[in-house]
Amino acid sequence: MTEYWPWWLGALGLGGVSILYLLLIGRLLGVSGSWAKVVAWKENREQQKAAETLVEDTEAMENAFMAETLAEFGEDAIRELQAEKEGDTGGKAADIGELESATPWTAHLVFLLSMFLGAFLVAWFNGQFELRLDLSDTHTRIFGSLWEVWLALLIGGMMVGFGTQMAGGCTSGHGLSGCARLLPASLLATAVFMASAIFLSLLMEVMIR
Repeated sequence: MTEYWPWWLGALGLGGVSILYLLLIGRLLGVSGSWAKVVAWKENREQQKAAETLVEDTEAMENAFMAETLAEFGEDAIRELQAEKEGDTGGKAADIGELESATPWTAHLVFLLSMFLGAFLVAWFNGQFELRLDLSDTHTRIFGSLWEVWLALLIGGMMVGFGTQMAGGCTSGHGLSGCARLLPASLLATAVFMASAIFLSLLMEVMIR
C-alpha cells in the first residue's frame, strides 16, 4: 500500500517549491503554463523576435499600435491618442532594455523534467516503481482494460489542456500561486475544480458499487 506524506509536510513542500520557483525564475508556479511554453516554444520565440523588432523600430511599433487600436476601438480612440500625443512633450521612446524578458522555454522544460525525475527517484528508492499499462482496479472497473483506457486518457488529457487554457491556469497556478496572492479569479477557479473533483469522486463511488 502506498504511504503518503503527512498533510502538513506536503503543504510545506508545495509552499517551499512555489517560493523557490518564484525566487529563481521570477515567475509564479504553474505546470500547465510551463507545458504550454514548452509546446509552443517556436511560436513564442517568433513573437519575442517580432516584439524586439517593433521596439527597435518606433515608427513600426506606433503604426501597429494604431492599427490594433483602430480595429478594437474605432476612429474616436485614434483621434484621442493623436490629441494626447500632440499635447505630450515629456514622453520618451521605448527602450528594449526596459522590456521584461520572458523566461526561456528551456527553464520550463527543466522544471517539468525535474518533476518527472523527482517522482521517479522517490518511487525507485521506496521500491514502488513498476511499469504498468493499466492504471488501477477502480479505473479498470469503470473504463475497461483495453482500448477504453487509452481513450479515457486521451479525452481526459484534452479536457485538462482545454480547461487550463480557458481558465488561465491549473491546480498549481490557481491553487498554489493564485490563492496565495488572494486573487479572486484563482479563488473562484480553485473552488470550482475542487467541487468538481469531489462530485466526480462521489459519482465514481456510486458507479463502482
